[in-house]
Amino acid sequence: MYVSLLRVLLGISESPVLYLGLITLLLASWGLIVSAIAEIVIKAFDI
Repeated sequence: MYVSLLRVLLGISESPVLYLGLITLLLASWGLIVSAIAEIVIKAFDI
């Protein structure tokens, strides 16, 4: 997955707007993953 992301980054390196968009997308997806894990941990300790 990361190899294809690097290829995409190399392809759009001429356009900084697309570059920023991709970084924002990556950060948003990591945020969703972390919040889902935190929610699962909180529910596990609730029980």
